[in-house]
Amino acid sequence: MTKCLQSIALLFWVAVVVFPQAGHITPFTGIWKLNVAMSTFKPGPPFKSFTLTFTPDGTRQLDLTYADGQTLKASLPWSDGTEVSVTANQGFDGVSAVSKIRGNTINDTWKRNGRVIEKVHAAVSRGGKTLKIRVDGTDVEGRAFHNRLTFEKQ
Repeated sequence: MTKCLQSIALLFWVAVVVFPQAGHITPFTGIWKLNVAMSTFKPGPPFKSFTLTFTPDGTRQLDLTYADGQTLKASLPWSDGTEVSVTANQGFDGVSAVSKIRGNTINDTWKRNGRVIEKVHAAVSRGGKTLKIRVDGTDVEGRAFHNRLTFEKQ
């Protein structure tokens, strides 16, 4: 009887914890660190560091250090085509994003108060070790930027 109860408990845990998370495990899931030397920043300057984390529940976390040492820690939940709010430690009031992950690619549209501020296209390499991201947008002062970022899976 004890083994039967243990088996039922295990099946319940798998059904409640594992299966819901499995729906959000993608080629992006994991921790990615920016390779600054292989990235380009126009107009620049380059970031000091940038770590992206895609969790199994679909949450995306950004941990960024700008050239001047200021940091940004931001998070957004699973989107899959639905507009979601972005939370951050500073400067992201009114920011939302819509993400669509299809296979090894992701396309994002980021908005501030309903106005598009950046478009993102990302792709994981066939081997799953490299993530290339193209970011085109406008900063808070209205200046265009075009960043090409290369991340390595940790």
